[in-house]
Amino acid sequence: MKSKEEEYRQLFLTEALENFEELNRLFVDLEKDHTNKKVIANIFRIVHTLKGNAMGMGYDKIADLTHTVEDVFGAIKSGEISPDKDLVDSLFRANDKIGGLINAITTDQRVSYLGIKTKLAVYLKNAREEGDGEGSPQEQPPAETETKSEEVVEEESGTEIKFADVIQIPVRKMDELLNMVGELVIERDRLISLFGAEGKSTLEFERLKRISSNLHYGIMNVRMVQMGFLFNKFHRVLRDAASTENKKVELVLKGTEVEIDRNILKIISDSLVHLVRNAVGHGIESAEERKDSGKDATAKVTLAAKLEKDNVVLTISDDGKGIDTAKIKEKIVRQKMVTEEVANSLADKEIIRYIFEPGFSSADKVTEISGRGVGMDVVKKAVESIGGQVLVDTVLGQGTSIHLLLPSSLALKGALLFEVENQDYAIPLTYIDSVTYLKKDELHQVADSLMIDYNDQSIPVIFLKSLLAIKNLSDINQRFLANDNLENISDSDQLNVIVTTHSGRLLGIVVDRLNRQKEIIEKKLPKPLDSSKLLSGSTILGSGNVCPVLDVASIMDILFQSATKSIQT
Repeated sequence: MKSKEEEYRQLFLTEALENFEELNRLFVDLEKDHTNKKVIANIFRIVHTLKGNAMGMGYDKIADLTHTVEDVFGAIKSGEISPDKDLVDSLFRANDKIGGLINAITTDQRVSYLGIKTKLAVYLKNAREEGDGEGSPQEQPPAETETKSEEVVEEESGTEIKFADVIQIPVRKMDELLNMVGELVIERDRLISLFGAEGKSTLEFERLKRISSNLHYGIMNVRMVQMGFLFNKFHRVLRDAASTENKKVELVLKGTEVEIDRNILKIISDSLVHLVRNAVGHGIESAEERKDSGKDATAKVTLAAKLEKDNVVLTISDDGKGIDTAKIKEKIVRQKMVTEEVANSLADKEIIRYIFEPGFSSADKVTEISGRGVGMDVVKKAVESIGGQVLVDTVLGQGTSIHLLLPSSLALKGALLFEVENQDYAIPLTYIDSVTYLKKDELHQVADSLMIDYNDQSIPVIFLKSLLAIKNLSDINQRFLANDNLENISDSDQLNVIVTTHSGRLLGIVVDRLNRQKEIIEKKLPKPLDSSKLLSGSTILGSGNVCPVLDVASIMDILFQSATKSIQT
């Protein structure tokens, strides 16, 4: 596996060679029209970017020469000098040297460049002095020679074609390839299942299974990018938010080497921007308030990533004032989200979840980045759309951490297969806390809900059969979900219970039969099934049967809202 440094080196080489080729094209255009402002601006932009990238990677010679070329084009842009044929010829020569220095990164050969660098510097100095009207004698540009203390490799001008060791592939093509490999895996499993059903040996498929799996994981790995790719963009995001709020904030990055599917980053990038801005706007106090609380005047916002089993956990934390649950409780009652009686009966964790309700804002006044009632609900929706979860930890006066539990890949996910009414279903392992087996006498009736004792706490239980039978989800009745099948169960019957977890809540789901764990490729549901709030998608099993995938996040939200309404009425 490539080291982080080698990966960055390859990325630099790829982009640098592209810059070199683009500069060659632009210099040809400049030679045709010395006054083309668009060409001049593009050359300046590319040289500036190449200089910055080279400095960041420690390639001082490239940075040194491109800095001089940048100075020349800075003067051209400002009107201090006008390019002529001699200058353009020198710029072509300078670009050849830049190309040679880029290639020397992989060959370790020495390329001379000081001659052309000095020639351009002297040209720029003379042109500026002439423009200032100074009468001092002009320096003559030196010949492009230098003392050769070691072997110097002269590059065969810009006509030599160079290729990078890295190619760029559009993400769309990678997605198409991954989909085709997914279809291959489904067909492989179908053949294995078919042979097994006929009593034939499936051992001859082992090599095919291994090769196709390696191919699948190999393509998935190509789509993986390091979190640093996204995290490093947040220095500017934080700076702008802090400037707007007139606060002093420092960004801390952790786990930048953790890898995640690029498509996941694309989906959650806006959510991370909101969470960082939210931390500055809502979480961080003013410098005066922090000093009064005994804190450092400069606050910290931390972006961290870590791997947990098949998940990537992104944490956005601040050392600010924390979430005031009393303030949230007051607002949800005032906005008539719940009655005061219900609000007083809710635990702090349940109250905090209201920050994810559409339109809710805890800000006292509207600013550029807070108080608009838009944001946290969008974050929750985006994270849950890819099978993730949002968790909140907060301590009043000390700060808040928002944890995003995300799948590391969208292409393949582990799932538990089970049956209800002879139909196969799946639940992603991300949502499963455990599987347990119970007897009827271990179920307890509490108000309208059915509860079980689980890890020293009581959690609600529903029969999935009853939930799937409901035609209109607005008609959900907790008693119906709890008791519909209870009378038909004997004391000796074993109940198969999947304990699911989402956003800190636990829910037991009773199913008819537990099958096995399996890695699945989840596809979107076709119309009109795509409007279902109980299902997130479907997969194809080796038998060829369609297997719906339960949307645990949506089911829990629906049941919680139903339970809250029943309390209020």
